[in-house]
Amino acid sequence: MSDSHRATGNLFEIVEKHINTTDLFIFLGDGENDFDDVLALYPDLKYERVSGNCDWYSTYPLYKSITAQGKKIFFSHGHPFHVKFGYDEIIRAARTEKADICLFGHTHNQYTNYDDGLYIMNPGAVRDGKYGMIDITKSGIMLIPAKL
Repeated sequence: MSDSHRATGNLFEIVEKHINTTDLFIFLGDGENDFDDVLALYPDLKYERVSGNCDWYSTYPLYKSITAQGKKIFFSHGHPFHVKFGYDEIIRAARTEKADICLFGHTHNQYTNYDDGLYIMNPGAVRDGKYGMIDITKSGIMLIPAKL
């Protein structure tokens, strides 16, 4: 999830729709206070998050790498990698981290791609009712763009 920009209702709707079937929620920034509201209601929610360019005074990192289901996920809001001007920088950063999956927001446009071993996704803007899901199984990785 990314870019809620005060559309807290959409954020709650996404979390509530998937809370019983999701192992981990990843928030890609620009709505830090919105996500704090979700965590206030669901304090046991398993999540990861980074800071966006509109998350003023955030203490969260600009990018992060984690391992989930044996796959390395590199994620950022995207602005430190200038994703509004192309995806080369963030893809290079994900490859440097030896990631299997690269996630970013910032552009508000849903995007999925597979490029030479790297799964790439922008889930779109929660503000617009868009988000994404990742299904990691023994047989592979599936990126699923979704909309409310």
